[in-house]
Parts: sequence; C-alpha cells; structure tokens
Amino acid sequence: MRIVLLWHMHQPDYRDPETGVPMMPWVRLHAVQNYYDMARLADEAPPGMKLCFNLTPVLLSQLAQLSEGGPRDRLHDLCRRPIADLDPAARAWLVEQLFSTNEERKIRPVQGYGRLFQKAGPHRGPGARTAPGLTNQELLDLQVFFHLAWSGRTLREDPFVAGLCARIQGGFVEAERDRLLALHDALLPKIVPLYSRLWAEGRIEVATTPLHHPILPLLCDLRSAREGNPRADLAGLAFRFPEDASLQIREGLALARRALGREPRGMWPSEGSLSEPVLQIMGTQGVRWAASDQHVLQGSLAQAGQPRHGSAHLHPWSLARGEGPAIFFRDNELSDRIGFTYARWPAADAVEDLLARARARLAAVEDPARACLSIVLDGENAWEFYEDHGTPFLRGLYRALAEAPDLTPVTPSEALAALDVCSLPCLRAGSWIGACFDTWVGHPEKNRAWAALARARRALEVAERRPGASTEALTECRAHLLRAEASDWFWWLGDDHPTPNKASFEAIFRTHLRAAWRALGHAPPADLERSLLAMNAPELRLRQPTTLIRPHIDGQDRRYYDWVGAGHFDASRQAGAIETGSARFVRLDFGFDGTRLFLRLVPADPAGARLQGVEARLLLLTGADDRERMVATEPGGILRLAGPGESGACGRWAGDHVLELAVDLCAVGLASGTPLALAVEVFSADGRVDRLPLDGTLRTQTPDTAFTSRHWHLG
Repeated sequence: MRIVLLWHMHQPDYRDPETGVPMMPWVRLHAVQNYYDMARLADEAPPGMKLCFNLTPVLLSQLAQLSEGGPRDRLHDLCRRPIADLDPAARAWLVEQLFSTNEERKIRPVQGYGRLFQKAGPHRGPGARTAPGLTNQELLDLQVFFHLAWSGRTLREDPFVAGLCARIQGGFVEAERDRLLALHDALLPKIVPLYSRLWAEGRIEVATTPLHHPILPLLCDLRSAREGNPRADLAGLAFRFPEDASLQIREGLALARRALGREPRGMWPSEGSLSEPVLQIMGTQGVRWAASDQHVLQGSLAQAGQPRHGSAHLHPWSLARGEGPAIFFRDNELSDRIGFTYARWPAADAVEDLLARARARLAAVEDPARACLSIVLDGENAWEFYEDHGTPFLRGLYRALAEAPDLTPVTPSEALAALDVCSLPCLRAGSWIGACFDTWVGHPEKNRAWAALARARRALEVAERRPGASTEALTECRAHLLRAEASDWFWWLGDDHPTPNKASFEAIFRTHLRAAWRALGHAPPADLERSLLAMNAPELRLRQPTTLIRPHIDGQDRRYYDWVGAGHFDASRQAGAIETGSARFVRLDFGFDGTRLFLRLVPADPAGARLQGVEARLLLLTGADDRERMVATEPGGILRLAGPGESGACGRWAGDHVLELAVDLCAVGLASGTPLALAVEVFSADGRVDRLPLDGTLRTQTPDTAFTSRHWHLG
C-alpha cells in the first residue's frame, strides 16, 4: 500500500499593512526551529523515502523578506539593543514575550530558564499578576534562553550554540546574545533553496495553498457554510465572490513558482476546505490534485446515499463530472495521533504504533496495491511538544517506512500516476475541522468581520465599474482585501481558539480594511476604528458545542485540541463574579462523545497553584420535566450518583490545574437528544464554594444518535 505523508507549513502574514514590518516574530522563530530542520531530515532520510511539503505562499513571501535582510520584528530589534538602554516599558514587554515557548520541554528543564520562569513567568488568565522586575543580567539571560529554546537541531550542532546550551545557569554577555541572533539570521536564506533542491532531485514534492490562505468555499459563497452545518448562523450575511477564490489560487501558484523555481501541481487548500465550485476553479487553474479530510468524504458519500465504509478514504477521488483535480482524503485518526498524541510516547513506540495502524488499514482493502493512505497535518507546531523537536520520531518514521516491504512512501503526484481514481457523485463542502466551517463563520465576532469585509468588497466591485477608475487604486484596494480574506483572522475571532495575541490579529484585519477604503479614495467607515472584540454582548458568555469531543480526563491544562468544538460558559462575564474577585473559576467547558458528558472547570490562573482538596457536586436537570440528578466526586477519581436513594458509579474525574469530569449518560438516565440543564458547585478545603453558573443553570441537550458524522448540531 502506498503512503502519502504531507507536512503543512503555514504562518499568517504578520507584517504591518502600512509599514511592512513584522508585528510578531513567529515566522522568524519557526524558520530557525522547524523549517530548515524538517527539510534536512527529509534530506537525511534513507533512499526510497518520499514525502510532500505544503509551503503556503504567504509563508514563502515572509521568508523571502527575512532572507533578503528585510525589517525584523520588534522582539528581534529589542533583543539587539544594549540592556541598559531599554526603558521600563520595553523591559516589561520583553519579559511578557520571552516565555513564549513550551514550558514543559523548553523552560523547566533548563535550570536558569526555569528559575526566571518561577520569578517572572506569565500566569495566564484574568487577574494575572504583574511580573517582578529583572536585573540587567537576568533579562539578558532570558533573551538568550528564549532564543536557544527556539534554536533547532542544526543550530544546536554549532559548537558556539552548543556551548551556550551547556550553560544552564546563564551568565551570558551581550556579545554572545548578538552572535546567537546573527547565526539565526544566517540560516534564513538557506531554507527555501533546500526545499527547491530536494524537489528537483525527486525526493520530495512541494504543494501550496491559495495566496493568503483563505477559506475558498466561503469566498465562492458564504452560504456554503450550511452544507457542513445546516444551522450555521449567518445572520443575514452575503459574500459571494468566486473571482476572489480564483485570484487567490492563481496568485498563490505564481508566487510559489517564483520562490521555488517550478509551479506546484497540488494543493492543500487552506484548512483542507473544499466545495464543488472550488474544485471547478482549481481545475481551470491547472491544479492536478488537492487534499481534504476523511470526514468530508464521509459526509459527501452520505449525501449521495452511498455507504460510508471505513476504507473509502484509502483511494483518491474526483467528481464524477470530471471537473477539477483528484482529491486525497487524509486519514483523520493517524494524522491526529502524530499531531496530538505521540508527543508523550517514546519515539520507537510511536513509530511502531503508527505502522501497526497503517497495516490494519492495509488489511481492510481488497487490493492494497491499488490503495493509498494519506497522512496530512501541521508540520511545525506539533514538534514543540516532542523530544528534541521530534527528531527521534521523524528519523524513526522515515527509516521504518523506507524499509517496510508492504508500505511504499510516495509523493501525491506519484500516487496519482499509479492509481485509479474513484468517482465521487458530489462533494459536500467542508474542512478538516468537524467537516464544516464553524471555526471561521457563525460566531458574532466572526460574522461582524465578514460583514465588514463584504461591505469593503462591494465598494471595490462598484469602483471597478466606474469609467476611468484608477488601475493603481483598484490594485492596491484589491491587495488589501485579499489579505483580509485570510482564514487566520477569522480563526482567532470568537471564543474557540483563545490566544493572548487576539487583539493584534483583529487589529491587522481592520487595518487592511481601512487601507482598502482609503485606496478607493473613501474615508473608512467609523466602526472600523472600533475593535470587533469590544462589541461583545453579555449573552455571548454561553456557546453551545459544535462537534463531538473525547478529551483525556487528567486535570491538566495542556490538551488544547481535546476541547476544540466543546461548548463553554464564560463565567468571567457573570455579574458580580470576576469584577468583585469572588470567582475562582472563569470558564466551564462542556461537550459529549455520544455516551458521555464532559465538563472542565478552568481556574482564573490555570498555570498557578494546583487544585488541592476540592470536591464537586454536579446538578443535572434532565428531560422536559427537569427531573433532578446529583453527581458527586469521590476519592480515587470516581463519580457517583448522590441523590436520595441513589448509588453507583457514573463516571470519573480529575483535579490538578483544572477540574475535569466525565459522566456516563446512561448511568444518569440521559437518553440521546434529551434537553439538559446543569450547574456545578466546587467545594474547596478552605471552605470556599464556587458555582457555575452563579445563578440558574446552563441549558443544552445531549446529541441525537441519528447524527450522520462526528459533527452534530444543537437547536
């Protein structure tokens, strides 16, 4: 059986829309930690190992600017200044930024870095304390420790950098810091040429995305969001500009060709997002293959009334009408195991498990020689959680695949040349997240952003029809709007992907829109001067679940993706709670996996003191008649029914940095599709009692057993 392995490399455009200066350092830092080393690992792989890298045009553009000596981000510039010249505001900002790396893998194992973290490290959440001042030496050490943490394997092999790494207590001088940053800068121009060489040698294939990483189906028609979620709240929105999708694809391919020396034949469309109109546009632009998610295929087959057998994704597909490219559908489980599970496994065990699961799929198909297993995922962020940036795992994986007699690693184009393509009657629009677009539209913040974008885009449409319109002005306006169409701004809006940089992302988005209006000679609408985030209404504190989840119940706050798609209640907006400092917990996350209800209570300071001696009581009001059930925590991680005359275990719980509960729905008498109201009370050893919600209950419902994919919808 052939195996296609695709690593997706992407960073949004962090450059200030007006000055071109990077507002954040992440392209530069990922470049020296991941991008060069990922290509180098492919270069070192045994003969016969083939794989694909998806390099987004917006990433290639920023790498080119850095490689050519263009402006650096503020963090880089401040770290090149003499420590004594930094004013208090700059020092405070640096301290805030210089712990932005993995605490468990990168900070605490280094004694000096860990000591500084204990003294001045960030404590996330509302009410975070102000970090104490650092001495000049401590701030200098912090700068060096941070950039060592972001140094990849290639840099750490340099004798000078290796010597800095060995000094775990610190005591650095400014000349050493400056030389380290110079070595970072010197690596940047080597990255893209290495990918180009490997591609020319036939050892890898390079794919790309549309220019600014937009969600193509939503550009073609925002209403396509209802194909993945029929109840998506589009709030009267209208956005239908397929010509923008075409331009994003065409310009993305052209930029990749200029950067890499040849034009990619394939495309991982932004977030694996596809629809039938998008496939048709791809076909006209010469894209030969695309990739999406297994659940998009399953939803499409279900819509066509065809059986959704588990091995359907082990073949490439194309629309029966012959429109557009062939599609590879990623194996959801195996891709996510690399992205979210194997980081805590010994590398050899993880490789063995992955190959065993691949062979189980091989055994499930009638003709393995005509099958293809596609593994597609983020190729940069996951490695921050792995031992040695994932090097032992990737070396072991490449060696095992190259040597396997029954598994043949190939590039997507090689697979397409050798395999028959199955005929797909229709394609239901969707992405790799829940096979829908809820991550980018449907939340009031996201919808306000789409409304603002649509208004500016319609202004451009009107201007294009005016006789004598300035071509230069139209081009400038269009360039800003294409950047504003990027998926990244909508990803961070809403409450499903928390980030301390949310306000910065939102500001970049609005700056592009204001610049677009000015390019047309219009004054920007006044509401673009106000943050989209500042318009939140109090009722937004409750968000219903959008997908089934299956989190680990371990009381830790590090498993971010376990709770993506969960609903939540924002307790920080309860009247009289956070404002008065009375609430210990600021958020209640909740969701289901079909047989269990999951709850997570997040303290105001999840990185602070551990929860000690807590007990919890969960009140469940089930059904239309609000029949009451009480569930209580007991020692040993057991949940038990606690009402009068009730007994029996009904789930488990864990409390450490957060409090997590998993309740068996059957044990508490909850059938599928049942209305449910709930409240949680937490009793602390010091006699403190916290309740979420503060008064009343949170109302939701259990998922219906008739759901046709892992995605399900609430009224």
